[in-house]
Amino acid sequence: MKKLLEYLKEEGAKFIRKVTGPNGAFISYTTDSWENSGSVKTLPVGKRSQNGNIAEYNVLITEDGTAIATVNEYETVEELAV
Repeated sequence: MKKLLEYLKEEGAKFIRKVTGPNGAFISYTTDSWENSGSVKTLPVGKRSQNGNIAEYNVLITEDGTAIATVNEYETVEELAV
């Protein structure tokens, strides 16, 4: 499983922040600057990983390509093509 920081570097992230609110935590990052809102992207933090630190997060990529920050370790144990 890939570390979140490694994934974000590959995505071209220059600045990263963790944002929390009433609906949970999110990781926001920008490939330019915070002032250029078009370059800011966000990914969710897993429900049970809300209290983690940016440096300790791993990244889980779902089947539809969504990236989720998590402190848990996941691995593929079965795969099926239909």
